[in-house]
Amino acid sequence: MSLILDVVTFGESMVLFAPPDRETLESTSAYHASIGGAESNCAIGLARLGYSVSWVSRVGRDPFGTRVLKTIRGEGVDVSRVEVYDSAPTGLMFKEPGPGNTTQVFYYRRQSAAAALSLEQFDSLSAKYLFVTGITPALSESNRKLTFDAVERFRASGAKVVFDPNMRFRLWSQNDARNVFVDLARNCDVLIPSLVEAEIMTGIKGGEAMLDALLSLGPPQVVLKAGEDGAWYADRKDRGFCPSYPVREVDPVGAGDAFCAGVLSGLIDGQPLRDSVRRGAALGAFCVSTFGDYQGLPDRNGLKAFIEGTQAPGR
Repeated sequence: MSLILDVVTFGESMVLFAPPDRETLESTSAYHASIGGAESNCAIGLARLGYSVSWVSRVGRDPFGTRVLKTIRGEGVDVSRVEVYDSAPTGLMFKEPGPGNTTQVFYYRRQSAAAALSLEQFDSLSAKYLFVTGITPALSESNRKLTFDAVERFRASGAKVVFDPNMRFRLWSQNDARNVFVDLARNCDVLIPSLVEAEIMTGIKGGEAMLDALLSLGPPQVVLKAGEDGAWYADRKDRGFCPSYPVREVDPVGAGDAFCAGVLSGLIDGQPLRDSVRRGAALGAFCVSTFGDYQGLPDRNGLKAFIEGTQAPGR
C-alpha cells in the first residue's frame, strides 16, 4: 500500500534573481539568487511545519533546474516525481523592490519545462489534500487539461482539493481565466481566492456578498483573502473575519502562498476553519516580515510561539 502524504501539489518553480540593498534591476551589478514558485512556496511552508509534502513538476537540464531541485529537496519536500527535461529550460524570474513596500516581478518562463507536465507523474501518489493553483493551467493548454485530470484523480481517491486561483495577468486574460477558475471552484473542497480573483469569478464586489457568491459555486469552505486587512471565511457551520497580524512589512511577495500553507496545516490537523485561517494569517505575517518568497517561514515551534505572543517574525 502506498504512503498517504499530507499534501501533493504541482506547478512551476523558477530561479529568482533580485538586486541587493533595494537597488534597481537596471543599475545593479550583482544579484542575489533564490527560487520562487507559488506551489513550492506553499510546500516548503508545510514541510517546515513537519508535514509530508510532494511537489510534482519539470525542470530543465540546466544549472537552474539543479538549483531548484536541490533547494526544494533540502527543505524536506519530496521531489521524486520531478522530471528533468532536455528540450526546454527552467524558468527565470527577476524581482525589483519599488516605492514603499511594493515589488515588481518580471518572468521569463515561456515554453519552459514546467509548461508540459504529465498525468503519469502522479501515478501511485496518494494524499489527504491536493493543493492546486490557477497558475499551472495558465501555462499551456496541456497543463490546463492536466490540472483537471489531476483534480479528478485525487478526488476519486478520497483526497480533498484546495484551490487558490492565484491570477497571473501576464499569462492570460480575465476572460480566459474566469471559466477555468469557476470550473475548478466547482470541483474543490476549499476555495482560497483574493478579492481580485473573487471579482473575476463572481463579477461582484464586497466581502460578504462575495462569500455567498463563491459558496454558491459549490465548495464547502471558502476563504477570501483581503491582503493586509485579513481574510473572510465561511463554511456550513461558521463564518467571520480574521484580521491580519500587525507586523512591519518588508516584502509582500509569497504572502498568499504562506497563507495557504497555514490554512492547509490547520485543516490537516482537524482544526475548524476559523482556527485554520488564523494560522494562515500567522504564516502570512512571517512571510511579509522578511525579504524572500518563503525564507522567513517558521517551524512548528516558531509558529506556536508567535500565535501565543511570545515571538515575533524574523527572530
